[in-house]
Amino acid sequence: MRKEWIIAFIAIFLLIVSILLGIYVYKMNNTHNSNMLANQLLAQDIEAENELLENLLSASSSEEKISPNCVIVEKQYYKDCDHIIRDTKEVPEEYINYSKEEFEKEYADWDVEDFTSNQIIVYKENEGYCNEHYVIRENNGVLAVYTIDKNGEETLKETTEIQVMYLPQEDLEKFQQGIEVLGESELRSTLEDFE
Repeated sequence: MRKEWIIAFIAIFLLIVSILLGIYVYKMNNTHNSNMLANQLLAQDIEAENELLENLLSASSSEEKISPNCVIVEKQYYKDCDHIIRDTKEVPEEYINYSKEEFEKEYADWDVEDFTSNQIIVYKENEGYCNEHYVIRENNGVLAVYTIDKNGEETLKETTEIQVMYLPQEDLEKFQQGIEVLGESELRSTLEDFE
């Protein structure tokens, strides 16, 4: 009877070991399959990220277009007086959505120094003397603006409503001699200082 118990015990032991071994093999197989599935999903994710990155790169490298709030900065150099005049203007409506190439056709006489969707800077060299040389001086109790040509001749451009009697003596002396300014923006800025 003792032999039967030993055989039964060995049989039960082998059965338990077989079940545990089967569970281990099953889990290993599932883990392997899970790893394969995880690797496949990871490969798909990487492929999707690469595709997204390629799309982003191609979108960012696509041609920049002129936006509705774009400004054009025109810089003109005048050789005779050695001045650069800057003029900033809003982009004409018909230029909206133009590429750099299309814009360059419209501004064929200019060099495009910078082109972004919000700002375009163009440059041009001119022979001669710029027409934005001014002198501000006192005339009949008010400040007056004169243009100066290449020969130094002054021509009255406009009289202002700025009364010189309210200016400090030091400024009055400057305006009696005349204050030279270059460009419309500097002219307006100087006049605004004394309004």
